[in-house]
Amino acid sequence: MTSNWACVRNAAGVLACSLLAAPTSARAQATHDSVVVSILTMGPGAEIFERFGHQSIRYHNLTTGLDSAYNWGMYDFAQPHFLVNFLTGETKYWMAAAPSPWLIYGYYKEQKRAVWEQELLLTRTEKDSLWRFLQWNSREENKYYRYDYYRDNCATKVRDVINMIVGGSLEPAITGLKHGVSYRSETLRLAREYPLINFGMDFVLGRPADSTLSASQEMFVPMRLQQLIAGIEVTHNDGTKGRLVLSERQLVVDDTYADAAAPPNYFMPALAVGLGIAALVLVLVLGMLPDRPAAARAAIGIIGTMWHLLAGAVGLLLLYAELFTRHAAYMGHNVNVLLATPASMALVVIFPLALRGATSAKLVRAARALSMFTAVCAIITVFLRMVPFFAQTNPPLLALAIPVHSALAFALWRATNAANATHKTNKTAPPGETV
Repeated sequence: MTSNWACVRNAAGVLACSLLAAPTSARAQATHDSVVVSILTMGPGAEIFERFGHQSIRYHNLTTGLDSAYNWGMYDFAQPHFLVNFLTGETKYWMAAAPSPWLIYGYYKEQKRAVWEQELLLTRTEKDSLWRFLQWNSREENKYYRYDYYRDNCATKVRDVINMIVGGSLEPAITGLKHGVSYRSETLRLAREYPLINFGMDFVLGRPADSTLSASQEMFVPMRLQQLIAGIEVTHNDGTKGRLVLSERQLVVDDTYADAAAPPNYFMPALAVGLGIAALVLVLVLGMLPDRPAAARAAIGIIGTMWHLLAGAVGLLLLYAELFTRHAAYMGHNVNVLLATPASMALVVIFPLALRGATSAKLVRAARALSMFTAVCAIITVFLRMVPFFAQTNPPLLALAIPVHSALAFALWRATNAANATHKTNKTAPPGETV
C-alpha cells in the first residue's frame, strides 16, 4: 500500500532535466523509421514509497537524437493541502519527461536500483500515435491526474498507453496470465522491509483488497507489468499479430533492494506480542493485585490506556477512510474496525479511572461494559471470517487484538470486583479493627 505510497521521484531534478529534453518542432517532424520505443522498469529502492518500483516509456529517435523517458510519477510536497489530499485520496500527480541516460545512469544507478529496458515491436503508425499522445499528454492542461495507489499510478498509465496504441489488444493477450495475487498480498510483499508500516497497512486494507486480481490489475506493480508483457503477442494496427516485446536487457544490475518473492507471514510475531501483553496483564491482576493493589492497578491502567488509545485512533481512521475518502475502494468493508472500535477512545479516559477505588459506580459499570464490548467485538471477527460476505484475510490482526482485549476486560472486571469487595468489608468492620 503505496502504502503508496509508490512511484515518486525527485520532482525538481526531473522537471529541470525534462525542460532540456523538450522536443523541438523539427524533431516532431522527424521520420519514425529510426524510432526506438521501450519500457523502462525501475526496481525497488530504499524508501517505503520506492519499494513498489517505477516505470516510464522511453522514446528514442536515433535520427534527431531525442532520448526522453516519460513517466507519470511526478508530485510536489509543496502543493497546497498536499497532506490532506494525500490522506483523502485527492493527490494530484502529473506526467513529465527526463533525458533517459541521466535518469538511468545519473539517478537510478546512483540510488542502487535495478533498471530493465524492454524494446517494443511497434509499427510506424503506432509509433507516430504514441508520439502524438505523449506530446498531448505533456501539455500543461493535460498532464495532471488524480493519483490512485492501485488503479491509476505510474505503471497503470504505461499499461493503458500501450494498450491504446495497439488498439486494445494488450488486455486480452494477458488475460490468462494472472498469478492469483491480491492488492493486499502485493502490498505486503513489496513493503516487507518495513514490518511495522506493513502491519499497519495490513490493518487498514479492507475486504476489497483481498480479491484476486486480473492480470491487467496486477500491472499496478511495474515489475509485474514487465513480467507479464515479456512473451505475449498482440494484434497491431495493420492487422498483423506478433510479439509486443522485441528484446529485453538489464541496464543497471543491482540487487541491493530486490523485491521479495512472497509476502511475509506476521501471524506468529503478532500472536507472540498479543499473548505477551495479555500474560503481563494477567500476572498483574492475578499475581500482584492481592499484595500490591495500587502498583498493579497503575500498571494495568497504563497498559489499558495505551492500548485503547491505539485501538481507538485506528478505529476512527478506518471509519474516516470509508466514509469520507476515496480510499474506501480498498479500506472499506473492513471488519478490522471490530478489532479497533472507536469505543476504545472512551476507555482511554474511563479505563484508568475505573481502576481507582474512589470512582463512582456508574463510571465503573460503563468502563466494564465498554471493555467487554471491545473484547466481544474482537471475538466476533473470528466468526465473520466464516461468512463469505465478511471474509477477510486478517489472522495476524486477530492474533494480536483478541488476547489483549480479552485480558484487559478480565483485568478490569477482576480489579474493580476486588476494590468493591474491599470497600464493602471496610464499611462493615467493627470499630478499631483493621481489614
